[in-house]
Amino acid sequence: MEDYKMDFEALQLKRESCRVYSEKPVPRDVLTHLVDVARMSPSGCNAQPWRFIIVDEPGPRGKLIEAFDDDGLTGCPWGDRVPSFIVICEDEAHLMPGVGERYGSQHFAQMDIGMAAMGLCYEAASMGLGTCMIGTLSQEKVHRALGIPKDRVVRLIITVGYPAKEGAPRKKARKPLDEILSYNKW
Repeated sequence: MEDYKMDFEALQLKRESCRVYSEKPVPRDVLTHLVDVARMSPSGCNAQPWRFIIVDEPGPRGKLIEAFDDDGLTGCPWGDRVPSFIVICEDEAHLMPGVGERYGSQHFAQMDIGMAAMGLCYEAASMGLGTCMIGTLSQEKVHRALGIPKDRVVRLIITVGYPAKEGAPRKKARKPLDEILSYNKW
């Protein structure tokens, strides 16, 4: 198995949620590249149920930061120090005949968006960028701030920037393998 091992494990250990960024802006072509990588992620029936919005200009950025406040609950109180954001909206999925009828057209959409988001975050980490996925937000405020159609749900907002501190990532606190793994039965 060791012969097939690539650098993914190292990348998995390197990637962490960054909440402290330098003031250095992320070039738009870099942000576009991250979305380009994310769109190559797998999706159920190749439905690609996502729409990405890059937010990197002061006006829209300020409105988005305000939209993190959902009646006093916020997942990004440090948003004013984030140079750029990538908003991921759930778009309509067109599944294969029979699959959509059986499971519903959006059955796989959240999983698909999660895979695209992780692909984006891993690529960012490989480029020396920090990211953090934010799901706590006011749908109404984000829709209004960015002109998102009412029938689309914002699933994630990913902060993107250059980490303020370089160095080794924090030690990951994870459940022991024997608590989460079994073979052939629960």
